[in-house]
Amino acid sequence: MEQTKAPSAGKKESRWIKSTKRFRKDRKGIAAIEMSLIAWPFIAVMFAILEQGVVFFAEFSLEHNVAQAARQIRTGEVLNGNISGAAFKNDLVCPNLPITLKCDNLVVDVRSFVNFADIAGQLDDPVNGDDEFAPPNNWQPGQTLSVMVVRAFYEWDMLTPAVFTKMDTLANGNRLLSATMTFRNEPF
Repeated sequence: MEQTKAPSAGKKESRWIKSTKRFRKDRKGIAAIEMSLIAWPFIAVMFAILEQGVVFFAEFSLEHNVAQAARQIRTGEVLNGNISGAAFKNDLVCPNLPITLKCDNLVVDVRSFVNFADIAGQLDDPVNGDDEFAPPNNWQPGQTLSVMVVRAFYEWDMLTPAVFTKMDTLANGNRLLSATMTFRNEPF
């Protein structure tokens, strides 16, 4: 049995309806349209993953350089050599930083305490109540057997939006990298 369409009661399809039917049936170029919808979020996520890797590498490099420079304090070379805070930063911490970290953006904070219990509650928070970076500025290289806290902070400019990484720690969308070493000076 053959199906026939019921005759329309004098209605003709408009030109717009005909063109939309023809457009819906045509499948040429659909892959390009789908790719244009998917490409930008895909590229953004891939870039965010790449940036996270670079940020983690920079943070580990900062930790390594702070540990190496803090050794100079621990052994008394900084105190005996009369090295200033700026010289400590520029000559001991910065030379081996990776190219992604600029020495100008690095903040070094060195504090001295009598014993480890004195540290609790005494360190300045580098992020204020408005989530802005408020760099601490201390230079106390300590004496023989002093308990030391050496901290370094670097404000990293995030390139990808926070929605992709959730790595921003500051109100301006940047991430605060930090490295801390706590130790007792040797008897030099």
